Amino acid sequence: MKSPRTAAGRLGPSRGRIRLLLLFLAAAAALAGLSFWPSGETATEAPLRGGVRRTAGKSTVSPESVPVLALASGRGAMEPEVGRDVFRFYNSPTPTPTRVPPTPTPVIFVDYPRLPTPVPTPTPIVPPLLPFKAVGRFGPRDQPIVTLEEGSRLIVAREGDVLDGRFIVQKINRESVDFAFTGLPPHVTRRLPIPLP
Repeated sequence: MKSPRTAAGRLGPSRGRIRLLLLFLAAAAALAGLSFWPSGETATEAPLRGGVRRTAGKSTVSPESVPVLALASGRGAMEPEVGRDVFRFYNSPTPTPTRVPPTPTPVIFVDYPRLPTPVPTPTPIVPPLLPFKAVGRFGPRDQPIVTLEEGSRLIVAREGDVLDGRFIVQKINRESVDFAFTGLPPHVTRRLPIPLP
């Protein structure tokens, strides 16, 4: 079994090391205190060379020791070679902008098979319904007259008459009447049958 002295020596630092560390800390504190220790001259103002006095660690200069500057020569004039006044604006000629030609875009032709151009299909024109009912036909053969009925209204018309501003009596036949429409091509027609007597 080991002695308690050797076990304690292994567990903690030795007393010599602790004393050495304490001694080093005391020396560092003493040096730090000396740097802040006031000197004997700072309590009273001590004159230095050239009229400079040190008061409480600060240097001051007496007004009598400052030399007077000689201003007899006056302010110097500008040299003649200086040609530009920095306090004036000069009208400089505006530079003409240089035109940069645009970069040509390369055109790439790809030989695809061309599709046939689609032929537009004509939209069929559907004429409006006729509101009339043919009642009969009479008059001379070269200028026939047709009688039409619309509700309770009775209309007598010849070829070329425009009814209600929309319906044109185009042709009066023996058994029918052909109507054209305003605003539509003349070939768009509707036929109204005439009842036989």
